[in-house]
Amino acid sequence: MARVNIDFPGQALFNCSLAVRVTDINYGQHLAHDKLISMLHEARAQFFLNFELQESNVEGLGIILSDLAISYQAESFYPDTLQIEMTLADPSRCGCDMLYRITKNNGEIVVATAKTGLVFFDYKIKKVASMPTSFKRLLALRTTNLSNN
Repeated sequence: MARVNIDFPGQALFNCSLAVRVTDINYGQHLAHDKLISMLHEARAQFFLNFELQESNVEGLGIILSDLAISYQAESFYPDTLQIEMTLADPSRCGCDMLYRITKNNGEIVVATAKTGLVFFDYKIKKVASMPTSFKRLLALRTTNLSNN
């Protein structure tokens, strides 16, 4: 079986910490898959807020997720604190990929890497839309960070 490989390039644009709650644990006594997806959603919402944006309103446009991939490297347990680093990659006219690196123990152990495809969407007319200028600036920040490494 071929494994999904997600490379997290360079420096993060944003990072946050989220605690693994007892309600996030599954029958295997580790972090449940669906709960990690919810944590990625929370981290993404914090990413947008950090840059004074909203997932539902970036210059009048919202986002939709076109895909999701997760590659697990280690288990996580209650009460771990996870650090979620995030960056952007592979821009297109209408969106880009958001990449996540999830670690524990102060970054010593990679729990997972993940990717979501973000597509800008005009909910009023129900059509895909071009990436807003304010979001293009975030991609430019990432390019600047990579060239400084």
